[in-house]
Amino acid sequence: MQMSPIRWTPSAPAFTALLNALASQYDAVYIVGGLVRDLLLGRHDDPNDLDVVVPDQAVTAARRTADRLGWACYPLDPDRDVARLIFAAAGKPLVCDIAAMRGGQLNNDLRERDFTVNAMALRWQHGSASDLVDPTGGQQDLAARRLRTASAWSLAADPVRMLRAVRLATQFGFTIDEPTDLQIRSIPDSIRLISPERVRDELWKIFAVTDPDRSLQLLRHYQLLQRVLPEVAELAGVEQSPPHDVDVYEHTLRTLRRAVQLRDWVSGHNALDTAGAAISAALTPYLPSLRRHLLEPIAAERRPIDWLVWCALWHDVGKPPTRTQELLADGSRRYRFFGHEEAGAQLATHRLDLLKFSRPEIALVQTVVHSHMRPHLLHNAFPNEPVSRRACYRFFHSCGGGSLTQLTGLPAAISTLLLALADYQAIYAASPPPAWTAYVRHIADLVAYGLAADGLAQVRSPLVDGHLLMHHFQLPPGRQVGTLLEQLREAQAAGEITTREEGLTLAQTLLDRSR
Repeated sequence: MQMSPIRWTPSAPAFTALLNALASQYDAVYIVGGLVRDLLLGRHDDPNDLDVVVPDQAVTAARRTADRLGWACYPLDPDRDVARLIFAAAGKPLVCDIAAMRGGQLNNDLRERDFTVNAMALRWQHGSASDLVDPTGGQQDLAARRLRTASAWSLAADPVRMLRAVRLATQFGFTIDEPTDLQIRSIPDSIRLISPERVRDELWKIFAVTDPDRSLQLLRHYQLLQRVLPEVAELAGVEQSPPHDVDVYEHTLRTLRRAVQLRDWVSGHNALDTAGAAISAALTPYLPSLRRHLLEPIAAERRPIDWLVWCALWHDVGKPPTRTQELLADGSRRYRFFGHEEAGAQLATHRLDLLKFSRPEIALVQTVVHSHMRPHLLHNAFPNEPVSRRACYRFFHSCGGGSLTQLTGLPAAISTLLLALADYQAIYAASPPPAWTAYVRHIADLVAYGLAADGLAQVRSPLVDGHLLMHHFQLPPGRQVGTLLEQLREAQAAGEITTREEGLTLAQTLLDRSR
């Protein structure tokens, strides 16, 4: 074993208490995995999850420790003697996975891990972790920014590690060494043996990095993209007509890069570039509201703003099956993609369902992909003036699935507008693109209507409801009442009616016209 000096003390007292409690039961307790790697890389962010190995009886020790300290405990993998402990701390919960050493020895355990940079351990003693254990040369690989498997059988033993290689290479700027590269390219089809849930979780981490377009390129290079996201792989080589200057796949890469900038800006992690200055100027007044709607998790801590990158990934997947071409008089070809939004929404829904994402998450992506052309059309419809309040209302109503009170409706509508900004920039090689100021202004019109107090919120409190309509005009329940209500909502949204009496007068006019 190679030993090097290093020391770490957790900032969370609950972690210290947990590790000390485990150390009181064993001669040796080791912290393993990503934390050790990150400490050596100089990344000192406080972790909220730990991986720990003990000599044996991990589940029994975990239960005993949980009872003593008040952590929740459940077996994660009883056959392999792995348990998970969870502590409800302020903010994110603290999580600790405890496993028995594979092969009964730490060396054996570390050699059975995925990559050398993850096959290192720190021994916990006397309130801190020290004494680095590195049997596979992980330190040298970290220094060389090299990703190398911990053993010759690492990828075959667990093919999901091929996806992890893509993520680590992108996240840390590692170069995948030649033997590992050859291994991945020789067994890409084995990824089909992995459960959809595990593939889903690795893909989510892959597209959460700062360069998901590079991740996508690596997935395609290793022919993994064709296995896990075949609809996206089919975008390559699908030509488009001007103003597009690249095929659908390259356009998607551009859109991903722009979506990441918006995701990180809304999340508060970075400022926008020069082209994004217009976005920042127009939308900064609404940033608190944007964050309120987009930073609240939908499921498993996955937030609408994080889904923006996935929406960018999927927004044009309907183009390959809907493409038609027309030979023009000058001998060139014009390509059209009628209905690609609907086709793309169906394809995205199907794939995300196979990956076992939750129904609200799938509904969000389905709505955004289906609606992503609407902001472009509204921009063209109002070339020299603000988007009308009626048009704004119709946009938000369509993104809300017909219900303005749906919790997912407003995040989906706002996500559609952010995607439209990324998509519009990605159409053009130039930055900023043509008519950029006007385009951003129209997006701001829509955002303002959706988030400002005098916009969509007013229509959520209708001047006239269905009960009043039925009582006042002696109407039976049915489609006629629903149609009237929608017409009155549009009129209220447009500012054409401002009182209940004006609403009833308009309803009378509409009824007279329909007779």
